[in-house]
Amino acid sequence: MKQQKIITIIAVILLVVIITLASFVGIYKKQEYKVANVVPNYILGMEFTGSRVVDLSVDTSVESTTIYDKDGNEVTEKEDGVEYTEENGYTTVENKVNSDDVLTQNNYNISKNLLKERLKKLGAQQFNIKLDNNTGSMQIEMTEDDNTDSILSNATQRGIFQLTDSETNEVLLDNSYIKNTKVVYGQTESGNTVYMQIKFNKDGQKKLEEVSNTYVSTTTQVENEDGELEDQTDTKNVSIVFDGQTYQTTYFGETISDGTLNIAMGQGSDSSTLQKYINNANQMAIILNSGVLPITYNISQYETSSLISQTELNILMYIAIAVLCIMFVYLIIKLKLKGILAIILQIGYISFLLLALRYTNIKVTLEGVVGIIVSIVLNYIYIYLAFKNAKNNFIKDTTAKFALKLVPIYIIAVIFTFNSIANISSLGMILVWGIITMYLYNLVLTQITVKTIEK
Repeated sequence: MKQQKIITIIAVILLVVIITLASFVGIYKKQEYKVANVVPNYILGMEFTGSRVVDLSVDTSVESTTIYDKDGNEVTEKEDGVEYTEENGYTTVENKVNSDDVLTQNNYNISKNLLKERLKKLGAQQFNIKLDNNTGSMQIEMTEDDNTDSILSNATQRGIFQLTDSETNEVLLDNSYIKNTKVVYGQTESGNTVYMQIKFNKDGQKKLEEVSNTYVSTTTQVENEDGELEDQTDTKNVSIVFDGQTYQTTYFGETISDGTLNIAMGQGSDSSTLQKYINNANQMAIILNSGVLPITYNISQYETSSLISQTELNILMYIAIAVLCIMFVYLIIKLKLKGILAIILQIGYISFLLLALRYTNIKVTLEGVVGIIVSIVLNYIYIYLAFKNAKNNFIKDTTAKFALKLVPIYIIAVIFTFNSIANISSLGMILVWGIITMYLYNLVLTQITVKTIEK
């Protein structure tokens, strides 16, 4: 019996050692020509990694000028020798990029909220937006990572969609007719095609049906120079335009009566190619669904260093180690030799929690660190109670009573998890995973250890 107890305790300790090494050192595996750590890195908040700062200033430049004569008629062509001055009865109007009636407090707020919505849906996990109510300028600060460039370039687009006559540039359909946009797929013999599907409202549906009947390819027979009849194809094209850039020029093969326009984004047979088209279509759909940015901005950006320096991180780490040492000494004083096992189990839990945070891809912010500390403290109390009341039933007495006392923390963790602010969400998610890993870990390893030493 004694030998079995020793073997069990050694097995628990070895398992804790393995978890600790995996968490703090890593798991290394040969990949191609090198040995690499397969344990994911932490996803850290901008407090620890630095951030990208984007300044959006309202564009106050003049786009063009229009001259009117004394009768209010626009002068389209200037005549030589004529001075187009007010003294001669002419009026010159500056056409600003942002007209004065656009620069309102309401549009400033709309722009801020629209950018906030886009950033969230495009995958920005942590960001701050500051609005200057006097000038309408904004500043976005967000985490610097591999997706930052893509997210920012998409989020700051105007989001103007137009279906135009390719010859006259007459706008046939625009954002005001759009109901919603989504990504759909179509399968052909040569592969899968990714489409961005635009669903138009009732007015847009009628307009699209009319356009799809007009902008088609028609074939008629005409007489050539030799007096023979030959086919002549006339095509009336439309252009699909996003933010002033022509994306595609085409014509309709059939009448569209259901108000749905499918725009092909790309075709491919392999998953990586398809995923690229899917990502592009999703990004475009997010922009169109969010609405048009009412104001045009001049954009500049720069990177900043982390809020917390490496020296400050080292100091915090030393303080944390010192506090842990004091906690461990307390366990030995109170539990004697059992305290050593409690210390080993506590180290194992810390490693297990940190490993879980790596694999669950939770962004660790400064508030998230508080969640880690709270989880470690709760587990410390749990293990202490388990060893102190080792003779009691581990589940009915120790775990059940301890769990009931933590109900307020469960509620806070769940509420914070669904908070729209990334820092608060990080705290909530880490608390949730801290609680889950605490019960999983202790119901297995701590329970086995406590029962073994009490036999």
